[in-house]
Amino acid sequence: MDFLAVWRDISLLWLIFLTLIPALIASVILFFCVKGMHRLRQMTEKGLSVAKDKAQQVANGTERASQKVVRPFIAAHAAGARIGTMARTTVTRRKQP
Repeated sequence: MDFLAVWRDISLLWLIFLTLIPALIASVILFFCVKGMHRLRQMTEKGLSVAKDKAQQVANGTERASQKVVRPFIAAHAAGARIGTMARTTVTRRKQP
């Protein structure tokens, strides 16, 4: 009876060992996946910061160019509004209180 207990214990240890090997392999794979994702994120942030700076430069240049294009139209509209207001005030009579 004691002989079977020894083999029982050996077989349990063998099954635990066989289960531990795939778990260890999976743990190593997951560790390197996490490490690789961390490195990829660092590289992506570095590249995206450069792209963000370039996009900001393009946006600023576009804003300056659009202001240069629109400025004469806004000035003309404002001058027309001033002329219209002056003409309206000179033609119409004010009501006396």
